[in-house]
Amino acid sequence: MEDKQNRNRQYADMARLSSVGIFLVVSVAIGYFAGAAIDRHFHTAPAFSIVFIFLGIGAGLLNVFRTLRKYGS
Repeated sequence: MEDKQNRNRQYADMARLSSVGIFLVVSVAIGYFAGAAIDRHFHTAPAFSIVFIFLGIGAGLLNVFRTLRKYGS
C-alpha cells in the first residue's frame, strides 16, 4: 500500500515539474500581449512590449525557481 502511495506521489511530482516550461512560456506570452495592447492604446510601439516581455521573463523565472526549490529538497 505504501509503495502505491509513493508511486502516486512520484507521478504527481512529475506532473507538476513538467509544467515548469509552460510557466515560463505563458508568462512571456502574457507580458508580450499586455505590452502590445498598451502600445496600441498609447501608440508607443514597441516600448511597452519590450518592457512587459522582460517582466514576463522575470515572473516566469521566479515561478520556475520557486517550483524547483520546493521539489529540489
